[in-house]
Amino acid sequence: MKKIIHLLFLIFPLMSFAQNQPSLEYFCELTVKLDPALVVGETPHGMRRIIPIIGGTVTGPSIKGEILKGGADWQIVRKDGVAELEAHYQFKTDDGVIIYIKNIGMRVATPEVAARIAKGEKVDPSQYYFRAVPNFEAPAGKYEKINNAIYVCSGERLPDAVLIKVYKVL
Repeated sequence: MKKIIHLLFLIFPLMSFAQNQPSLEYFCELTVKLDPALVVGETPHGMRRIIPIIGGTVTGPSIKGEILKGGADWQIVRKDGVAELEAHYQFKTDDGVIIYIKNIGMRVATPEVAARIAKGEKVDPSQYYFRAVPNFEAPAGKYEKINNAIYVCSGERLPDAVLIKVYKVL
């Protein structure tokens, strides 16, 4: 009995450091304006497309800004129709700080839904899966805390933009 009590005293402190199940906290919404895709063509990895990012907005409870021209989403559309996404871009906050974003994810849709999206049609986001993991890179100062968290997002493809809802993983 003495050994069991001793063991419990050893284990109990470890249990107090156990992690809670992650939850999500709304961070912001990005409306990313796009130019038409530049189609490289079929490569060994799949169909390569580059979609220029030409502007947009960032709105959230603690952050607001304008997406700057000059980024792009480098995509591979696999043989199974899944689009692998890797976007690099930046925005300027309303108080003048530039923040870099690298967003990696995927969009999964049936061939019919993917074709409608490619034609520029508005498709209900419940008809496809569009998720990603944005990584923010901010300079020291007011926004540096966003460097030290994990974020996830859901996306909706609009005819000339992408609507991205970003959540911080707690």
